[in-house]
Amino acid sequence: MIVDRAAVRSEVIEFLNSVVRPGQSVSGAGDDETNLIDAGVMDSLALIQIFFYLEQNHDLNLHALGIDPSELASVSGILSSIERAEQ
Repeated sequence: MIVDRAAVRSEVIEFLNSVVRPGQSVSGAGDDETNLIDAGVMDSLALIQIFFYLEQNHDLNLHALGIDPSELASVSGILSSIERAEQ
């Protein structure tokens, strides 16, 4: 389990807001379960940026963990991926 889930969530949202489409924000898209691509908040290029962010900042090897890129399209999916890596 993430030691401080609220802090990690805040950090993830700050990062996501840096890769969303112009004029969009994560908080304006809905709750943590909202698929940000389906909501039009980010595009598939943002998923690549999320991959690099997770690998660099959370030492996640997404391929080794078997994480599907579609799991990274929501805040809850990203947090779950981080939690899986910490187990």
